Amino acid sequence: MTAGSGPVIGIVGNDVPRQIVLASGALPFRITGLWEAPGDRAWLDLLGAADPVAATVAEELSDADVDGIVVSNDSEAHLRLFYVLRATGSRVPLHLVDLPRRDSAGSRRFLRHQFTALARFCGGVTGRTPDAQSLHDAAVAEAALGEELERLRARRRAHPPRCSGAQALEATLAAMRVPPPVAADIIRAAGGEDVPARRRVHMTGSDHPDARAYAALEAAGLIVVSEDHGTGDGAWLGVSAAGGSVTETVDRLIDAHFARIPASTTGSGADRARTTRSLAAASGADVAVSLIRDLDESPLWDVVDQRDALAADGIELHVADHVRPGEVVGRVSAMAAELSAGRASR
Repeated sequence: MTAGSGPVIGIVGNDVPRQIVLASGALPFRITGLWEAPGDRAWLDLLGAADPVAATVAEELSDADVDGIVVSNDSEAHLRLFYVLRATGSRVPLHLVDLPRRDSAGSRRFLRHQFTALARFCGGVTGRTPDAQSLHDAAVAEAALGEELERLRARRRAHPPRCSGAQALEATLAAMRVPPPVAADIIRAAGGEDVPARRRVHMTGSDHPDARAYAALEAAGLIVVSEDHGTGDGAWLGVSAAGGSVTETVDRLIDAHFARIPASTTGSGADRARTTRSLAAASGADVAVSLIRDLDESPLWDVVDQRDALAADGIELHVADHVRPGEVVGRVSAMAAELSAGRASR
């Protein structure tokens, strides 16, 4: 147990329902890594040809004061990380969550098993297996956070926006590491003042482990008003399900899972394109930007469909791909200079 703060479960990836972790009496603590850090050489060698951010996640986990770790099989890099942690002997209990994205009777049976196994794992860490009452209490807390997130999205989409993209992303990332009431306070405090009118950007592509890329875009005179990646508006944060029993609650969490924004690694290109177009239009975006890390290949598969879908609404998609550690600010700044001037980057 973590002294003074109760048990903490480190979360890697975007496929862990926080409600189940909270209902076990633990704090879900999302580990996201960093854009720019090169990653420890030993971790890079162990992970092989994987998204370099996974190495920075491994480093962060090594230093994190957590009582258990749950890794999502939502990307090849995270799956590799799980096996490396298991092979090298994790110092705390380790669990893998593997959620199918195609809705079917078989997928739902598998998901019930996955959520039950997650609850059992969390209960093993905390000594408190989630029951109907604790799941209800966790749902209430998480729903209140969800309402604040909706208000934050409304502030970002306002004309003019009342919160910058960097502020919103920083608040969202911070909210993933604190209890729901504290997270709601952080989200509520984000923004609140009008941002001068600028070209409005919808972000897609790789997840953003920190707000450096957003800050670089906005320093060049743009404003990020929405996104569809798994550490921003696509994060499983503030999502909950209420039910009268454990079984009913789990079934509603399964419904919530299938309603989530599809990820590049698990959604079809058509699904991703429809989502990107819908969210970009809803936020009034003038342009879309896809920032894709080197060795994070799946967002590249979405680009053609996304570009065609966005073009139907007159929104251009600009892509910076194979972005290596140390390059993000320079690549984004160069793109932003062209976008601010109204020219295409490629």
